[in-house]
Amino acid sequence: MRRPPLGPEPVFGMSPRQRVFLPWLTLLFLSGAVIVGIAWEVWPRTVDLSRLRPRVQGPQAPSSPATERLRVRLFFPHDVRAILMEVERELPRRSVLVDAVRAVLQELARTDSPGTDAALPSTVEVRQVFVDAFGILYVDLNSKGIEPLMAGDKHRAALSLSAVVLTLTTNFSEVKRVQFLADGREWVAQIGTMDLRRPLQPHFPEEESSTIISKPAEDEP
Repeated sequence: MRRPPLGPEPVFGMSPRQRVFLPWLTLLFLSGAVIVGIAWEVWPRTVDLSRLRPRVQGPQAPSSPATERLRVRLFFPHDVRAILMEVERELPRRSVLVDAVRAVLQELARTDSPGTDAALPSTVEVRQVFVDAFGILYVDLNSKGIEPLMAGDKHRAALSLSAVVLTLTTNFSEVKRVQFLADGREWVAQIGTMDLRRPLQPHFPEEESSTIISKPAEDEP
C-alpha cells in the first residue's frame, strides 16, 4: 500500500525553502536588468558629451602683476658736515616686516648720492632681525662687518648709527627704538653719548642747530 506524502509536493523540483527565496531572486534579477538597461542608455551619451563639450577648466590663477614698489626715506651721513641727508628711493614692497627691514639696511650700506657717505660698511652682514611687542627692533650684525665703522672716527660712527635708527623708525611704524647686537650678543660699546647696550631712540644729530637736507625726487622739477 502506497504511503501518502507528508507535505506538499515540490514544485518544479524546488524545495519549500527554495520557493520562499524565489520572489526575492526574481526581484534581484529584474533590478539588475533595469540597472544594466539604464547604464546602456546613459554611457554612450556621456562619452559623446565629453567629446563635444570642452572640458571645464578650474579657476585660473591670476597672472602675477608687476612687482609693487614703495618709496622709502633713507638717511645718510653728510660727507663733510655732522648732519644727515635724506634720500628717497623706490624698493619692491615686501609684506613681511623682517624682509623689508633687511632690504632697507642693504640700501644704507651703499650710496650713490653726491655729498653722502654710506651709513653702514659694505662688509656688514645682517644676521637676524626681529621686533618685540614693545616696538624694539633688534638688529643683529656680524662683528667683523662692523669693524670698519668702529675703527674710524667715533663721531662719524655715532652719526652713521643715528642714520640707521632714524631710517628704521621713519619707515616702519612698528619700530620705536633700535637695539644693535653683535654676533647675537649684547654690543658693549660707548660711542659718544650712545650706549649701545640699550635701545636707541631716533634723533637728529645736533638737531638744535642743523636741519635735514632733502634730496629732491627724480620726478620732481
